[in-house]
Amino acid sequence: MATYKTVWSRLRFGGGWATDFGPMFHGAPAGDGTVVIPFLNPATNLVYEVNGGIHKMPGTSKLNSVQLGSGASVMGLFDYWRQGVAGSPVQKRICHVSTVIMADNADGTFANIGTGFVSGAVPHYNTFDDLAIITNDTTADVPKSWDQTTFQSLAGTPPNFSFSCTHKNRVFAAGVAAAPSRLYYSVNLDPEDWVGATSGSIDIDPSDGDMITGLASFRNELWVFKGPYKGSIHRITGSSASDFARTTFIRGLGAAWQNSIFELPNDLGFVSPRGTVHSLVSTDRFGDYDQSAISFPINQTLRTDLAHTYHKKWWAATDMDSGYTLITITPSGQSTNTKLLMADFRFAALGEPTPRWALWDTYGAACVVPVVDAGNRLRIFAGGNDGYIYKLDQADRRHNSAAINMTASTPFMTYGSEETMKTLCAVGIELAPKNDQALTFKWLRDGQTEQSTTVTQGGSALLGVWSTNQFTLDTSTLGGTRYQPRYIDLEEGGEFRSIRYTINDAVDASDVEVHGLATKIAIGTDSTENE
Repeated sequence: MATYKTVWSRLRFGGGWATDFGPMFHGAPAGDGTVVIPFLNPATNLVYEVNGGIHKMPGTSKLNSVQLGSGASVMGLFDYWRQGVAGSPVQKRICHVSTVIMADNADGTFANIGTGFVSGAVPHYNTFDDLAIITNDTTADVPKSWDQTTFQSLAGTPPNFSFSCTHKNRVFAAGVAAAPSRLYYSVNLDPEDWVGATSGSIDIDPSDGDMITGLASFRNELWVFKGPYKGSIHRITGSSASDFARTTFIRGLGAAWQNSIFELPNDLGFVSPRGTVHSLVSTDRFGDYDQSAISFPINQTLRTDLAHTYHKKWWAATDMDSGYTLITITPSGQSTNTKLLMADFRFAALGEPTPRWALWDTYGAACVVPVVDAGNRLRIFAGGNDGYIYKLDQADRRHNSAAINMTASTPFMTYGSEETMKTLCAVGIELAPKNDQALTFKWLRDGQTEQSTTVTQGGSALLGVWSTNQFTLDTSTLGGTRYQPRYIDLEEGGEFRSIRYTINDAVDASDVEVHGLATKIAIGTDSTENE
């Protein structure tokens, strides 16, 4: 005769997207009934709350209303500010599309400033002495400069470099096809003098089979990355030609290309040509093996599911205000960046060894760049594969007038015992309601067909999304300040040994924020189903 024990468990999200940990989690509820779910798979089109809750990713809006380059990919973007001498800084946004370089007046209306460039080249931008220094990775195009008036080849006799970096009041440059391991530096305070007495070059392990793939000024030193085959990272110390010195930081690891190096709080991140993501601090701590990668939970996926041939096209950008980095990726079998990785680095402050990851597949981007937007708000802009530049982090959860499909699944959970048969009786969705729309809750028992039910959020006033509701500041209650669990009895929840839960929201322009789950489980049935 069957005997039953019915218990409630509170499920908390204790990790982000992880593909390398297997499909199962055998953890039992703690004494208070809490189960901390260590990872999610998948975790798609979402961001995280600091308590681990999941929140649909923000939407986008178009910067330019007129398609650029007849719909070609916007290969590069740069936020160019010129102080000038009058104390009135002027902002221009520069972009590469097709065979032209364009710029706007911070108004989204772009016009050509240069033409006749190699289409599809990977560009790079730097600013020094009020000049925008514009380059790309082809030998056919030489370095250019623009001062918001005159567009020309970079004056002086610069090497034909692919990218540059400002450090110690000089421009350092590399990526010269004829001298792939040579680091060049300009005269002090003059980006247009590369032959003067205080200019020079440093050879970084020439003829080692690699080339210099990236430069970064970090913690008062210049960091030089080589790759893409063996890989190495080097440090340049000193302040002038008389005391510049090189030391090798690590071998066996390097950066994919200049645009894949990104800032982190008190650290510097970079994407390797293998697709894994690292930082200088974690590499210094652990060395060149998997534990040093801040992408540790998804490393195998990055190694096997990316088109590594296109590693030069990967870009990374950090939104310090929102607390995450976005990385463009090229999936296997494709030649453009059609997806984004999102890494929330705020959890490092809570003691977690890696960021919490998510996959954004609503849209891809040829490039991602931090840009100062209206109100001095630093926002990531994305160069689309369709001739448009998109402003990210928009409250409207839409892209190109289409819905964003958010999905998060737990691993298969046994509640501590795979041998014991259990029955799902009820579920609670812990919501911070954003509107009165419905989300979908799904559960998959062992090898059975996935089941689902819809749950209404139960919110009312919204923040300017639904035309039928009006949000009034200081009057309406903002959804994020509310907490409203929604409980559902599941008469057909069913028996299981292991079970996976999924939260899905694909409602157009609808936001959703879930902070946890609660499940009512009956344990101890003697049913032989699924044996």
